[in-house]
Amino acid sequence: MYTLSNSCMTFSLNSRGEAVSIINGYNGHEYCVKPGETFKLIYSEDDRQERPVFGSLQKDPAITVDGDRITVVYDGLEGDDRTIDVCLKFTYTLTGNQLSVVYTIENRSDIDVKEIQLTAISGIQSLNGDPKKDYIMWPSRQGIKIPNPAFSDLSTYSGHRKYEKHDFLHTDLDIIYPGKSCMQFYVLCNDAEGIYVGCHDKTHQTICMHVERDVKDNTLRMGVNKYPFAAPGESYTSEPIVYAMLDGDWHKGSKIYRAWSESIGWKAPDKPDWAKEFQGWLRCIFKTHHGEYNWKYKDIPRLFDQVQATGLNTIFVLGWPRGGFARMWPDYYVDPKQGGAEELKKAIDYVHSKGGKLVMFLSYYLVDVHSDFYRNEDGASTLIKSIWGLPVPFAETYCGEATYRKMCNAAMPMYGACPGSDKWHEKMKESANYCLELGADGVLYDLGGLPPIFCFAEGHDHDKPNFSHASKDRRFAELRQNIKRYGNDKVIMQEHCVDIFAQSMDIIQPGGFHARKPNICTEFFRYTFPEIVMTNREMGQDEVNYIDNVGYTFIFGIAFDMTIYRCCGELDDIPNYAKYLAHAVELRKQYADYFFDGTFVHTDGFKASENVFRHIGYRAADGRLGVALWNWSDADATVTYTNTETGKTVDVSLAKDEIGFIEL
Repeated sequence: MYTLSNSCMTFSLNSRGEAVSIINGYNGHEYCVKPGETFKLIYSEDDRQERPVFGSLQKDPAITVDGDRITVVYDGLEGDDRTIDVCLKFTYTLTGNQLSVVYTIENRSDIDVKEIQLTAISGIQSLNGDPKKDYIMWPSRQGIKIPNPAFSDLSTYSGHRKYEKHDFLHTDLDIIYPGKSCMQFYVLCNDAEGIYVGCHDKTHQTICMHVERDVKDNTLRMGVNKYPFAAPGESYTSEPIVYAMLDGDWHKGSKIYRAWSESIGWKAPDKPDWAKEFQGWLRCIFKTHHGEYNWKYKDIPRLFDQVQATGLNTIFVLGWPRGGFARMWPDYYVDPKQGGAEELKKAIDYVHSKGGKLVMFLSYYLVDVHSDFYRNEDGASTLIKSIWGLPVPFAETYCGEATYRKMCNAAMPMYGACPGSDKWHEKMKESANYCLELGADGVLYDLGGLPPIFCFAEGHDHDKPNFSHASKDRRFAELRQNIKRYGNDKVIMQEHCVDIFAQSMDIIQPGGFHARKPNICTEFFRYTFPEIVMTNREMGQDEVNYIDNVGYTFIFGIAFDMTIYRCCGELDDIPNYAKYLAHAVELRKQYADYFFDGTFVHTDGFKASENVFRHIGYRAADGRLGVALWNWSDADATVTYTNTETGKTVDVSLAKDEIGFIEL
C-alpha cells in the first residue's frame, strides 16, 4: 500500500490507485470497507458523446510517495478495448486534517476529454458501524439533510427520473455550482464525526458536487466533477479538491469552508443600516403576464400604509414596466397606463416621506424575443448557446381565469442571457440606472443565481463553456458598484442563494423553505455565512400554516417575503397573519443586538434539557449569547437552557405555537 498518515488522518492507495484505507485519526475509525474507485473520465468521439474510462479498470499506474505526498500517474488510459493516449496525474497531499487532491490531464490523443469525476474518498458504508446515524449535509438551496445515504436512492434528491441515468448501477447526488448549489462543499457525518468534501476552486468555473452510491454493495464514492473540455493537444490542471476528517458534525466542515472562502477574498457585504435591519417587504405584481392590472402606481401609498402597520418598511414592485410581468423583458420602461413616470415618482416620494423604502424588479436572465432589445439592439448576441447550438429557453405562462393560453398552448418562450456577455452586462447597468433615477431605493435581479448552463456562443468572455459563468461574481460586484454611485443607502439584491454572488448583495431572495420538513436545513448556509440577509420566500402567500411560517422565520432571523396570493394580494387580505407577523417583527426589534448586530451561531454555546422547542442561538457583538425560541410541539412546555460556557441556566415556559427569546 501507499500511505499518507498523521494524527488526523490515514489515507492509503493500493497498486491500482484505488482507495483502500481511510482512517479518522481523531477516533481511529476505518471508513473504507472495500477498494474504492478514485476517478472516472468521460470523453467524446464520433457520435458517442459519453465514453467512460473507469479508474478501477486501469493497469497499475506509477505511484510514488514523498513525505506528505503521493503521486499517481496513468500514462495512457484503458477504455473501449484500447489504450487512449492521455496522461492523467493525481497528486494527493496531506496537511493537518486535510487531504488535497489536484490532477493534471495531458491530452495527446485525437479525442475530447469532457469531464473528470474525482472520488478519492470511496468504499464507505458507515462512519461508525451504524449507517442509519449517518447523513449528508448537502448544499441544495440553503441546505438539506440526506439520511442514511449508503442505503438511500440518492437520485431522489437530485431530481433525476428513472432511466435518465444508470440507476441500475449507482444512484447519484449531483448539484451544480455556482447555482443550485449554494456552496461548493458538503459533509458526510453523524453527530460526533464526519468527512468534509470541498471544491477549493477560486476560479468559480462550473463544477458538480457529486456522490455515487453503488447499488450492489451500498457503498459511497464522494467527490467533485469538473469539466476540462480538453481538446487534442490541450492540458488541464484542476484546482484542489479537499477532504478533511472531522472530530464533530457538519459545523466543523462549515468552519473549514468559511476559512477557505475568506482566504481567497470573500467578504461580507457592507450593507446600509436599513438593509442590515431589514425585516421584510410586501411583494406586488402590478401588471400581470396576461395584461390584467392588480394595481396602478397611485395604489402604492395605500399598500405601503398596510406594510408599515405590520412593522415592515419596504414595498417591492414587480410588473411595473409597460410590458407587465414576464413580458417584453428587458425593456424596462414605466407604463403610461399605470400612471406614467410622474405618478410613480409621486408614489415613491410618499413612501420616502413615511421613512420607507421601495425597490424594483429586474430580470438578470431572461430576454423576450418580442422586446425592442432583442429585435433592435442585437439582443440575440447576448444569449446562451447550448451544446445543441441553440438558445436556451425558459418558458413560463402565468394565467388568470382562462385556460386556453395555459393549457392549450406551448409556454411563452423567453431565452437565457449569458453573464459572460458584455452587452448584457451593460444592459443590466442601464436598467438599474433607470429605476434608481425614478427614485427607487434599490433593484432586485431576478433569476440571478440560476444554475450555470454551459454556453458555447462566441463573442462572450469565456473560451471554454465551463467558464461561461466564471465571471459572474465579478460582474455582480460591478453592478453593486454601479448602484452605489447613487448612494450607499441604495441596495442591490438577487434571487437565489449562492455564496460568491451573495457577497455583492445587500439582500438575497432564496426559496425552498419549509417549517417542518426534517430534511430542510436552512442552518447550513446561515451558519457558514451568517452575515447574509435573506427573505423567507414563499412563506407568506396566504394564511395557511402562517403560525409555523412566522415561527420558523423568526428563529432563523430571516426576513418576511409577503407574496400574498402569489403577489396579487394585500396585507389586509390576511389579517391573522398580519397581526402575528407584527408581533414577531416587534419582538425581533427588542433583541436587535442579537438579530441585526449579532451573529447566527445555531446551537453553539448552549444546550437544552430536552428538544421540545426549536431554538437558534445568536451571539451579540459584545459576546452575550441569546436564543430565539419557537414552541412547535403540540402542548405548552417548559425547557431549561444552559450556557455551556458560563453554566448559567434559564427555565423557559412557552405556550404551544408561541415564540420567544432569552438572554443566556
